[in-house]
Amino acid sequence: MASGLRHLSFRCTACGNCCKDLRVPLTTADLRRLVDQTGQAAARIIEWLPTGEVDLTGEPGSLVVLEQASQRSLMVLAQRAGACRFLASDASCSVYGARPTSCRLYPFDAAYGRRGGVRRLRLLGGTACAHARDGHNDAHALRDADQRRWAEHSAYLAQISAWNRSQGHRTRLGRPLLGSVEFLSFLGFPREIRAGTDS
Repeated sequence: MASGLRHLSFRCTACGNCCKDLRVPLTTADLRRLVDQTGQAAARIIEWLPTGEVDLTGEPGSLVVLEQASQRSLMVLAQRAGACRFLASDASCSVYGARPTSCRLYPFDAAYGRRGGVRRLRLLGGTACAHARDGHNDAHALRDADQRRWAEHSAYLAQISAWNRSQGHRTRLGRPLLGSVEFLSFLGFPREIRAGTDS
């Protein structure tokens, strides 16, 4: 029997606390949606968190080797004034239609059975969420969104793996490691062209 289905009554009240307290990891697909909607350069949308600032227990594959070889880093959504850079003054999301899949699913954490039904559903912590209990979330829609998230995440992990192998090869050849600009280019995001420069 499924446990935690009462959490399907969760309703966001737009308190904005999760957009202030949590850091959002990004995939290539997340970043592509944000770049396409905002027209901003990828480098302006992301930040890099060093290994010591994130807890990726059981998921080290999300960490990228960059030029600071002492530790790997996690690509996350950039912040401004201690909150997500896309959090509007009224605590709404200014990129709601293109928000990362982690944001779309928050705060739900579900496990599914072999037939696709919810086996266990819980709400993630990490922030003071002023939610209400009169919502109507669809378990099937959650499952579909979760499957999309993991498909995008798996594709991104494969890209990171290829990149990190390449960086290891550079190290063995005595070449300097590449940085975040080159990583974004590797993911398919061109370098930002600044007015009056050739680079």
